[in-house]
Amino acid sequence: IRTKFGKVPTLKFRPYVQSGRVFKEKESLTIWVSDDDNRMPMLIKADLTVGSLKASLIEFKGLKNSFKIQVD
Repeated sequence: IRTKFGKVPTLKFRPYVQSGRVFKEKESLTIWVSDDDNRMPMLIKADLTVGSLKASLIEFKGLKNSFKIQVD
């Protein structure tokens, strides 16, 4: 995915959540984590019953492993 840090290789997860009070559907949550040994959450999107949510990583420090960034 493209981030403010550059293009980051990620793994995409769509866990099942309980639909109803918070989430619209069973697959309303999507999480992208960096495809390296850090496994940092880079982006989270969710479809909620009252709208939607989007959260992205804006800062990091103190990583144990190097952070893979692809420069265009």
